[in-house]
Amino acid sequence: MSTALPVTVVVSRTACGPGGAALTRWAHELCRDAAGFPGHLGAHVDTRIENGDTTVHIGVTFAGAAELLRWERSGIRARRLAEGDALTHGEPVALGITELVPAATSGPPPSRVRSAVLIWAALFPPAAVVNATLMPHLDAWPGIVRTLLLTLLLVPIVVLGTLPLLQRVLRRWSR
Repeated sequence: MSTALPVTVVVSRTACGPGGAALTRWAHELCRDAAGFPGHLGAHVDTRIENGDTTVHIGVTFAGAAELLRWERSGIRARRLAEGDALTHGEPVALGITELVPAATSGPPPSRVRSAVLIWAALFPPAAVVNATLMPHLDAWPGIVRTLLLTLLLVPIVVLGTLPLLQRVLRRWSR
């Protein structure tokens, strides 16, 4: 079983003049070509028209860095990129994944202290409940096993539940 994490690359290209339809077709062809490579997990094309300019955002996801590198070094990708260069102006712009999602707030990211306090506030209530209800029944278990069980329960609860809930509440409160 592989321990590699999926890797996503997102790039933005803007069409020359009225070539928006051709650029969008090219982006879909690029994604179709990438889909033929081992480790390909998915691709997405988002077309935006603003002030008469057509911009496509292309996202390609592979199972790991090695699979992505194989695609990036391929001849078919090089040929596609050359075709794309003829349809666009300027260099391709690499985007961070979060740039495609509207930011909740503008400005710098939260400080480490603020992040630590937020995580603690999301962790404390479920940890207190688990410690009060479940842990007294597990006194005979070895400490490492109790810790393993505690973290197996708490991490998904916090990451998928209390932390996003707390972030939504604080976002509404700060408006």
